[in-house]
Amino acid sequence: MCSCNDKRSKQTLRKYFRKELYKLKAYTPGIQPNPEDKIIKLNTNENPYPPSPTIRKEIDRIIKNQLLKRYPNPNSKDLRKEIARHYKLQESQILVTNGSDEGLALLFKGVLGKNSTVVMPYPTYSLYPVLADIQMNSVNIKKIPLLQNLHFDFLNLQKSKGELLTFAHPNAPTGILEEKEKLINLIKNFSGVVLSDEAYIDFSPFGSSLISEINNHENLIVSRTYSKSYSLTGIRVGYLAGNENSIRLLEKLKDSYNVGMLEQYIALAAQIDQKYFLQNRKKVIIEREKVRAKLIELGFEIPKSDTNFLFAKPPKGLSAKEIFDSLTKSGILIRYFSDGISKDYIRITIGTERENKIVTNTISSLITNSFTKN
Repeated sequence: MCSCNDKRSKQTLRKYFRKELYKLKAYTPGIQPNPEDKIIKLNTNENPYPPSPTIRKEIDRIIKNQLLKRYPNPNSKDLRKEIARHYKLQESQILVTNGSDEGLALLFKGVLGKNSTVVMPYPTYSLYPVLADIQMNSVNIKKIPLLQNLHFDFLNLQKSKGELLTFAHPNAPTGILEEKEKLINLIKNFSGVVLSDEAYIDFSPFGSSLISEINNHENLIVSRTYSKSYSLTGIRVGYLAGNENSIRLLEKLKDSYNVGMLEQYIALAAQIDQKYFLQNRKKVIIEREKVRAKLIELGFEIPKSDTNFLFAKPPKGLSAKEIFDSLTKSGILIRYFSDGISKDYIRITIGTERENKIVTNTISSLITNSFTKN
């Protein structure tokens, strides 16, 4: 219960902080239970398989040589060099960040001034509107609703004007991969900066990324992360790739030592070990197709996914919220979004084969019991 002193303290604090701060809505992440809890966690699109075993050698090397008492390289030099080599880019075209979210934040800060406009398909990654609002510059957020088939409305996106166009490629939460040529045409015709957020692109067919288009479009920035396909959610490393002049400007906004030494070399080891990365990628894709087929068999409507999750509409007679609540009670965490078209869907991260079987069996029993009662 709030005391009178607490109330007075809150009122006094208002004179110290910007008034806009009190109106902001914070980003709401998925539930993060204790990692040691016996819960099947399929709500935040993490990779169910461990990261490359080569990272242990890097950790041991850093500890053995007592390197943690020194500051890390401020520009993540070795990792930056390897990323550039992998994509046949210049090092000056890469900016390593503290998770891809930092990269997104830097871009929003660097592009969106007072009364600027950011355009986005909707629904999409729910952090985008939050990043626009926290600029506290009266940024206009123009949301272009998805079509009935859950694809981007390219016609209305083409007509939209703004300083920044941002989209997830493939989209979240739908998991749908849009045609590359349509996206390239959108980039060509948009007057401002275009951000392709490719957190899930590694689960898509090879060649789907827009990173190959960077040298053809000076207004294109691509965001990538090690969280999903490299199983490194816990260390927070991502990067931006783009025109070297754009990257040079964005570098001015980052923290002095934004990525820790351990993080830099763990990500580097994972980046180099492409054989292990491809093995894990293949396992996730195989499981994704098995789970999708099983849920469709149970009556779900699920668009083709090119990510590590499924956006699933339950069969008639059972709501998405009911399934979410029932699975939560059973110790299975999935994601439910209560607004717009998302309220009719659940989002399920692809887990291990064992986890996926438990989830589909639990859902099957839930459906059977539901229709038996009716």
